[in-house]
Amino acid sequence: MKILFFITSSMEKPSPSWHLMKALLEDTLKAGISVHAIQRHYKEPVYDTPFPREILEHPNFTYSQIDSDEVDRKAFVKRYLGGIGYARRAKREIKKHNDFDMVFVQSAPTSLFYLNAVRSCAKARPVLYNSQDMFPGSAISSGVMKKKWMQNIFFFLQKFAYKKANVITAISEDMKKKLMEQGVSEDKIRVIVNWYDDAAVREIPWVENRFASKYELSQDKFYVQYAGTMGNVFNHKIILDVAERLKEYSDIEFQMIGNGVNREPFEKSAEERGLSNIVFYPLQPQDTVADVYSACSVCLIPLKQGVIGNSVPSKAGLLMACGRVIVNSVDKDSDYYAIFEREDIGRSAGCDEPDLLAEHILYYYKNPDIRRESGERAKEYGGKYYSRTYNTEKYTSLFKEMVEK
Repeated sequence: MKILFFITSSMEKPSPSWHLMKALLEDTLKAGISVHAIQRHYKEPVYDTPFPREILEHPNFTYSQIDSDEVDRKAFVKRYLGGIGYARRAKREIKKHNDFDMVFVQSAPTSLFYLNAVRSCAKARPVLYNSQDMFPGSAISSGVMKKKWMQNIFFFLQKFAYKKANVITAISEDMKKKLMEQGVSEDKIRVIVNWYDDAAVREIPWVENRFASKYELSQDKFYVQYAGTMGNVFNHKIILDVAERLKEYSDIEFQMIGNGVNREPFEKSAEERGLSNIVFYPLQPQDTVADVYSACSVCLIPLKQGVIGNSVPSKAGLLMACGRVIVNSVDKDSDYYAIFEREDIGRSAGCDEPDLLAEHILYYYKNPDIRRESGERAKEYGGKYYSRTYNTEKYTSLFKEMVEK
């Protein structure tokens, strides 16, 4: 059995889904399935090899790379046209490696063109579309796509894209609901959540913690942490409001770790408001993820209204693995919102409820035993539902099921 993996970005550079694709490729190969991967190649890759060495050296792995130009993330039209060009050039490579049994397509705004390219070559062979980020829903909720006529056009195009796939994997029940609202039949959707690597990610004790040591953090402080991309879906305004409400607590510090288009205005606003309890750190190396998450007292996930369902915080499972409770600011009518109090592994507030969010943080600040107990429950829950072992096996079983149909 052989699968064509159509990767819409590149594993030469870090991305939110990099560790997911690495794990899926590794575990697919371990399951005895051959893989040919197609991805972009940039002029200045971050990593020394196009794929991690353990994948490259596997005898059943081959790959093709398509030369691509990097485009500023803010330049939507250029990025979209670049995606169409990538699909066109990739089609030639698909024809060269047309001995696959099925295709896995990674999601992207230009998914219609990727699915058209693979469908024209795959013919009757099955195609799986992995929906990580709903388009144009995610662009609308983040405020990037404001024109109604443009929204309608892209919703129309996405309906055609979904018809090209035999199976669509959604990464949450909320995303499944969104897909069904857009006309996808329920029997075509499988929910497989994003995972953490249970063989590698664990809580790092303070005395071993490289992030805490690097920045000489005090174990006596209560750290409220956000680590990730400070992009268009990131609601930095509510953090400012919560930090304002909690500034009288000298031992509560907000750790903001990472980069993104909203980091600069976020830093500027924090300075203007005199919020010295917000401390900014640069993006940390990939191999210190567990150290970073283990250095916080609670994790804060603040998203704009409408984001949940169109996408899902990929860090949730990682934080659970590190035994950390999560305090969310997300859509109140979502399944994601409800999980945390239902399982007693964290708390949620709405996207415009800074008072409630501050109240949740203070609850864990004042009740360290409850916080530790909830963290242990989060670790157990994460191991059961968000682990790599559990979820990549779902994918490999699904691959075999699709081919054998």
